[in-house]
Amino acid sequence: MSTPYPQQPEQHSSGPYAPAQPSPQGYAAVPQGYSPGYAPVTQGPVTQKVNRVSIILGIVGWALIGLTILVMVLAIQASASDPDPSGKEVIGFLPLFALMFIGPVNLAGGVIGIVGAVGKPKTLKLNWLGILLNASPYVIFTVLPFLLPALFGR
Repeated sequence: MSTPYPQQPEQHSSGPYAPAQPSPQGYAAVPQGYSPGYAPVTQGPVTQKVNRVSIILGIVGWALIGLTILVMVLAIQASASDPDPSGKEVIGFLPLFALMFIGPVNLAGGVIGIVGAVGKPKTLKLNWLGILLNASPYVIFTVLPFLLPALFGR
């Protein structure tokens, strides 16, 4: 003798899997406390990293400035022995041409440093180093023309 199985399973309110409300057509029943399609995920602490890109771009900007000054000095020394003065005025435009590369490098480094300048004190200090490296050429070359005459008395 066998007992027939019921057509519908019995629903117990104390069971581990009880839907909070009837599920819509085509969706499986979702346990109470969960949304369909989302699983609970544990998240660890968020660690902020030092933004080294800003510091690297600041160093690259200063390297480009150093190369520009070196090229200008070498061009002036090479043109000193040349008896024909034509074409020497382009030497004064070398910093302007170099600014096409220095400007975007320092701008990107400054923005990246500002974005990363939040968080822990160590991270904050290193990101401020990147900001200062990227902003210092503009501060120095803005103040320098006014400072040199005052220093040399002209």
